[in-house]
Amino acid sequence: MPPPDTIIITQSSASNTIDSIVYNTDSAISIPASVSGGRYTGDSAGKEHWGAFLLVGFVFFGIIMLIDKVRKGLAESKKSISRGEVADVVEDKGLLYHDWLIKCNPYYVSLSLAQQQLFLGRVVSFMQSKQFQYHSITAEEYIPVLISGAAVQLTFGLKNYLLAYFDTIHVMKKEYVLSMDNETYYGHVSKTGIHVSWSHFMYGYSNYSDAVNVGLHEMAHALQFDAYLGFECSNDRDLKVRLNSYCEEGRPIFRAMRTGMSLFLDEYAMTNFDEFWAVSVENFFENSKTFKENLPALYQEMCDLLNQDPLLPHKIINSDLV
Repeated sequence: MPPPDTIIITQSSASNTIDSIVYNTDSAISIPASVSGGRYTGDSAGKEHWGAFLLVGFVFFGIIMLIDKVRKGLAESKKSISRGEVADVVEDKGLLYHDWLIKCNPYYVSLSLAQQQLFLGRVVSFMQSKQFQYHSITAEEYIPVLISGAAVQLTFGLKNYLLAYFDTIHVMKKEYVLSMDNETYYGHVSKTGIHVSWSHFMYGYSNYSDAVNVGLHEMAHALQFDAYLGFECSNDRDLKVRLNSYCEEGRPIFRAMRTGMSLFLDEYAMTNFDEFWAVSVENFFENSKTFKENLPALYQEMCDLLNQDPLLPHKIINSDLV
């Protein structure tokens, strides 16, 4: 069972960071993790002042989030590289990247030659849009290629595939401990970037049938951040609608699991609904047939959400959405 990889801010937490997404348990609307409840026991006058303070705080927070979205939107336009530049890189490095992906990514192997070309182009674009930082591990050219491949695999059916909310991907040699909670991590996602343990990333793709894949797991969390906190265009809004639809279908299943219902999903999915989503993504790609047989409605929601079906030879459902 994988260790915790996302910091979840509970209602009782005093933290005001925004390092994860949490869901309102009674609706499909996702809220920033920093919006937490509190209790005040002073007199009524104090309550009025406290209420005004909270109102100002929420307005200020909203302005900060709006500025952040605009900044991310401008950054996204700057990070994109032209088709000509992508074509040049693919021409120069394409065979090398192709060999690495063939050896390490079974999803890529299953694609047609035309789709592999599209996949390679997206890998190049994704790599160019990110800064890769290495911690206790030597930088190697194949590392960003394979990590970008995990992101492109998840978003292969989407028009917006760059996960533009994030500028940085941190690569650690192996599992690591965060001082804030003294817990061991294989990966996590926060506002500071996407974090991945390279040894566990490679293990995830070396065993492509156990539905444990750190690369896909963390990119699933990153997609949440991008959809709910990133700069929005019409495509992003459509994705958010589909994510909310997935939530409506998945939440009763998540609740049933937490009350003892036995499913094929790893018990780590019971941690919280964020993890239920990420574990669902792992199973969607690595355990597709069993997923569809056991939870056909949820499987279809994921097909609609990601605009692809791993069980189909051509993968993409609606090419107009790519």
